[in-house]
Amino acid sequence: MKRVLMLFSLLAFSFAILKAQDDELPPPSSNPQPQTGLSVQPTWHQYTKKKQIDLSNYLIEPGLHVSFMQGGYNIGASPYLGYRIWKNLYAGGGVTYLYTGYHNIGYPDASGAIHYTNASGNTYGGGVFFQYNIWHGFFVRDKFEILHRTMDDVYDATLNVNPVNNATMINFPKIQKTIPDMMLGAGYNLLQTKSIFIPVMFSYNALYSVTDKLYSIYPHGWDVQVGIIDIF
Repeated sequence: MKRVLMLFSLLAFSFAILKAQDDELPPPSSNPQPQTGLSVQPTWHQYTKKKQIDLSNYLIEPGLHVSFMQGGYNIGASPYLGYRIWKNLYAGGGVTYLYTGYHNIGYPDASGAIHYTNASGNTYGGGVFFQYNIWHGFFVRDKFEILHRTMDDVYDATLNVNPVNNATMINFPKIQKTIPDMMLGAGYNLLQTKSIFIPVMFSYNALYSVTDKLYSIYPHGWDVQVGIIDIF
């Protein structure tokens, strides 16, 4: 009987010790403590920087346009934008608007007296181009464009006399012409390594033989461009 009581007492004592050890442990929901000498690094969402546009792949031609001709001038804008499609080959397109002004155009009447007047016109359209940069700013280009012209026909003026004051009036018929051009050219970019394109370029209109030469903005078939100035 004594042995049974001693065994029962030993089991009760052992159970009490184990219970006390369990009370010292953290509950199952508690976060485990880091081991000595180790640190737990917080998890951060990686910040991804937005990809920026690489301007070196673009060719930007502001295309301010100024040109002069006998008795008149053209002024306007022809901005073009190209993108590198293969190595040094660019392809792109753009739009064109020109205002044409004529000043002091003289027309003789039946008596031989010269009468002077002004006239104007508008040109708008657009086109596409391919350009290959050869070496250190030198390039070749092929540009096709279609331009629509609405203007006073300075080549078909009529003179009428006002019966009230006998003043001579010069009347222009309004004309509309749609003219295609294909300019093949070569030149040198003044801003070699820049994305902005400011050329010195010589071009020839490959459609000159079949185009309306009288009303084309390239009346001689060729065009010399120095920066923003076109010399016909």
